[in-house]
Amino acid sequence: MRESYKRSELAKLKDEFGFNYSKSLGQNFLTDRNIIENIADALELSGQENVVEIGAGAGAMTTVLSERAGEVFAIEIDRRMIPVLENVTEGLSNVRILNEDFLKIDGGSLPHKYKLVGNLPYYITTPIIAKVLEDPLIPMPEQMVFMMQKEVGERLMSPSGKKSYGAISVLVQYYCEVSKVCSVPRTVFVPSPNVDSIVLSFVPKKGLSDDADVVRQMFAIVKAGFSMRRKTLRNSLASLGLSEEVLLSALSSADISPERRAETLSPDDFLRLAKEISAK
Repeated sequence: MRESYKRSELAKLKDEFGFNYSKSLGQNFLTDRNIIENIADALELSGQENVVEIGAGAGAMTTVLSERAGEVFAIEIDRRMIPVLENVTEGLSNVRILNEDFLKIDGGSLPHKYKLVGNLPYYITTPIIAKVLEDPLIPMPEQMVFMMQKEVGERLMSPSGKKSYGAISVLVQYYCEVSKVCSVPRTVFVPSPNVDSIVLSFVPKKGLSDDADVVRQMFAIVKAGFSMRRKTLRNSLASLGLSEEVLLSALSSADISPERRAETLSPDDFLRLAKEISAK
């Protein structure tokens, strides 16, 4: 089983397969076995689940997952890494390698029921999470475990009222229960990034509103509120096209002062306001 790569082993793979680390694709390969096992442990696999891995790279995580999951769908955008993955996973009948861009992937390529894991390139962490949570063509995973830039992770977990709290915080916290798995220092990657990382677990909530119009209205409010986060709700939500009378009435019914700012509202506050606006 390939649990991790030493730096010398990665150097040999580079020579054998003729690839270089791609800065544009955010390639930083994890070399710490304990962290790889912590990530796999966080998925709580019983041996039957389907697991989709975003950014399989050289396959260090893929091989660990293959021993714990029913089937592993290893997605890798860089075609240069496909021969490496094929070599590392040779003989593992439960691994499927997909040379695709997850941001463009057809939902039909994914199993209906699955868990999602990945060491996400820092520059597309937010788009990937937003796609999973908002794209109706992507089946909602049972759980997600992602490694990401520490500052991004802290933003996703940020409580309302903090400077780090933003629209993506509301999106993630509305749909999921978020918890920290572990911290990851920059020194355990090849090449080493300029920032430290964090691993988070996301478990989709049950019993969310099934009124699509209310949810759309909620995130229109979130977008408007945070686009002018220094302004009060009375002013920032004027861009929604509502009359001042309707807006103030909805805020009053939701028990939210028009003088508050978007960053002070919890996901439940935004949902409550969306219901009031939709009703009016």
